[in-house]
Amino acid sequence: MKIKLLPLAVSVGLSVLPSVVFASEAAEPASKSVAFTDPLSGIDFFGYFRSGIAGGESGSMNEAVGGSFQKNKLGRLGNEFDTYAEIGFGKELYNAGSQSVYIQTMINMYDGDSNSNNGDNPFGWENLNMQFRNFMGFDETTWVGIRQYNKYSIDANDYFFWNKTNVGGGIEKMSVGQGKLSIAALHRDIEEDNSMGADGDLDSVDIDDLVDSNQLELMYDSQPLWRGASLVVGYKYLNADASDEQIQHNNHDYSDGQTAMVMLQQQVFEKGINNTVVQYYADGSALQGVTFGAADTLNGTVKSGNGWAMRNYGVIPLAEDWDLSHAINYAAANDIERWDGKKGDGTTVSASAKVTYHWSDYTRTYVELGYFDDEKTVDGTNYERSGSKYTVAQALSFGRDKPELRLFASYFDSSTDNWDDTGNAFENGHSSDTWAVGLQANVFW
Repeated sequence: MKIKLLPLAVSVGLSVLPSVVFASEAAEPASKSVAFTDPLSGIDFFGYFRSGIAGGESGSMNEAVGGSFQKNKLGRLGNEFDTYAEIGFGKELYNAGSQSVYIQTMINMYDGDSNSNNGDNPFGWENLNMQFRNFMGFDETTWVGIRQYNKYSIDANDYFFWNKTNVGGGIEKMSVGQGKLSIAALHRDIEEDNSMGADGDLDSVDIDDLVDSNQLELMYDSQPLWRGASLVVGYKYLNADASDEQIQHNNHDYSDGQTAMVMLQQQVFEKGINNTVVQYYADGSALQGVTFGAADTLNGTVKSGNGWAMRNYGVIPLAEDWDLSHAINYAAANDIERWDGKKGDGTTVSASAKVTYHWSDYTRTYVELGYFDDEKTVDGTNYERSGSKYTVAQALSFGRDKPELRLFASYFDSSTDNWDDTGNAFENGHSSDTWAVGLQANVFW
């Protein structure tokens, strides 16, 4: 969802809006108290920023590789050659006892190269919503707008396996039993979404093949099991919402999709976490596992089929100054039939592991290894490709978490001889391996 607004407009709007609201509600009963008398006070500021730049055998890695090389599978350390940021502001407008009203905004910015021209840096909305909190007395949040809603991801691989940003509304984390129930109606708008067809696809995804969808999502999370363990269960129905132009141009109908997820979250020692995820996909959603999708997108070329995925990832403390983070993904798509009559199957398996040694609270060394193998069959013809990454990095940080600056060296290797795209992965299709030396920055706040 692109916008052509300066980030400053967000903060200005937040500062003005409360004043207008307060004036219009002057006649409200005294029991509905205003949270902040000064409209500029109490503004929450939050966000995320990452940037990477590197040089290699033939110069800029952005030119030789692109934004990254299969980072959803191999890991993002020493494997990001672009800039991305999310900047958000929020403010509590009202507060009456345990009830409150909150407005949340966040914009994103992506720059794939070093060009800082205004027209080269697209902005979009990540959050633009209003939240009514605990109005029903179940600790719930009732919301409407654009939102990063129920997003589950493998951070080390920058991979979101359940939800990206959608527009809609719903009731989130309502206390029911021992867990939290969430219900939402969402809309996924594919138009101008730069994330589609991005890193990690088993097959090339043309944005023209993707269709908008109206979605109903149910999720029950935070269900305690045994000590340190909790359960998440999610289901999503996606109704295809193709445009008239798509229907007329392709001359076929579009299949709805379904996805389901079960996730076990297990605490390991005092600070570690290990997550195990099983996902199922049907019909229009059948390729979401093998294309590393977020389970919220429909592929309009798929008539029928099914898929599933198993994932295990987390961070495990090995000793006082040693950590191990890992991500293992296996996904399959079965009995795929496309509207053009083609039939096939596919699998993808990948693993990445990162060992961290903390020299102090301010410096640490990383070593990350990653490998993937993709296979698919289309009308009886078999295809296979694979790739790997080896990275060593030295980081400067403030404490044992982000913010962080890194100096890294990476080596990449890829085999695409038996793939339907016969070009090599690097140096504009001329090389099957390459190396990079560069810098990265990464911070949440």
